[in-house]
Amino acid sequence: MNGNVTVGQVMRRDYVGASEGDGLAETAALMLEEDVETVVVLRGTAPIGMVTQRDVLETTVERGDLSSVAVADVMQNNPPTVGPGESLAAATDRMSGTDSRHLLVMENDELAGVITEHDVVTASTLDPGVESERMEAERASVEAVTATAEAAATDEEYSNQGICELCGSLTRDLSTFNGQLVCSDCKDV
Repeated sequence: MNGNVTVGQVMRRDYVGASEGDGLAETAALMLEEDVETVVVLRGTAPIGMVTQRDVLETTVERGDLSSVAVADVMQNNPPTVGPGESLAAATDRMSGTDSRHLLVMENDELAGVITEHDVVTASTLDPGVESERMEAERASVEAVTATAEAAATDEEYSNQGICELCGSLTRDLSTFNGQLVCSDCKDV
């Protein structure tokens, strides 16, 4: 995980808010209209909970009709929080520890924004060093497989040890199938 990127750099500063007395059906419509995964439940300006797409879906499946359901009936009380100066690794740990895909970002006891699991995954590629290391590892793996295949290419059958291009297993029984070096298990499939 990229330790150089902070929550404050990737959080969503614009968030959708609702009050605990609002209807869930109207709040769900607002979520669709605003294209957000989470609504922050506010009492005045203080966040007291949140409602996620999953909460709406679960309630719809359980109750069917949402016309008589209030946001307070389904909101998650005391939602997990994170500070804007914390690392993405810290946010990921908090999400894992609280089994939540959304965190409220709090700064000086005030709501500064929201960060989602999607934001963390997207932001994990912000550091070009992370991407280039991954690409270099993939390139080295492909070169190793290619070198093994070229060294072993004698006819249709290969007697040397190599890596199956489909399942990645190390085997002594490689053969060409549809232009790839495959083990006997993958060839039979």
